[in-house]
Amino acid sequence: MFVLASASKARQKLLDQIALRYKVIVSDFDETKVKELDPCLKVKLLAKRKAESSWKKLIKANQRLNTFKALLACDSLFEFDGEIFGKPINKDQLISRWQRMSGRSGFLHTGHYLISIDNSKYDKEIIYPDKICEGVVSTKIEFMSLSSTEIKKYASISEPYNCAGGFAIEGNGGLFIKKIDGCFSNVIGLSLPWLKTNLEKSGLSELLLNR
Repeated sequence: MFVLASASKARQKLLDQIALRYKVIVSDFDETKVKELDPCLKVKLLAKRKAESSWKKLIKANQRLNTFKALLACDSLFEFDGEIFGKPINKDQLISRWQRMSGRSGFLHTGHYLISIDNSKYDKEIIYPDKICEGVVSTKIEFMSLSSTEIKKYASISEPYNCAGGFAIEGNGGLFIKKIDGCFSNVIGLSLPWLKTNLEKSGLSELLLNR
């Protein structure tokens, strides 16, 4: 079985899309502990810390551990003008950001940390990591020019407050994106091409599409 170390419904929908069977074990890592300012390094480190946290919870649960084959953690941040835009904390911040982003472009960075599990070393008490794959996928996003009315209307719904950068490409926010350069699913929160490539590198291609 595959473990997703994330409570993100968007990431879960991506795994559903490719028919990958998984179990959610949410990390309890405190993201505020990571003070890194470089967005790519920060998402890479956050994904690693989340994976480690969920790994510990998986071992602690100690239920049929030999059935698990891999664990994936991700973290996404939006970079604009060299600044890190995480989830907006309030309406004023969201509106201010969109006023700056309107008609311009930025980068959505997602850190990925994949642990494959070596079941040959399963001893009924603990499981051991086999291979670790980590990386950052970045997608350039160009926004349409928006009116004040459009920005305020978007800020009045809940969607943007749950997303890095304050927009969801798979939701209403998709109306405001002119074009992207790079991986589409990465903007949602998990690069499917990255996942496919690294599951195959780890000898776990059978997890994909129930093969």
